[in-house]
Amino acid sequence: AAVAETGAAGIKDMGKVISALKAKYTGQMDFAKASGLVKAALSS
Repeated sequence: AAVAETGAAGIKDMGKVISALKAKYTGQMDFAKASGLVKAALSS
């Protein structure tokens, strides 16, 4: 969902996605795990 919301098209847009997640979910999620999932989603 965050990937689609930010319009991320590839691995170079990973920072955009993580920033959006941090803005929405600060203190609510494990961003180390999230970055792995985002990376996997953008790699495919």
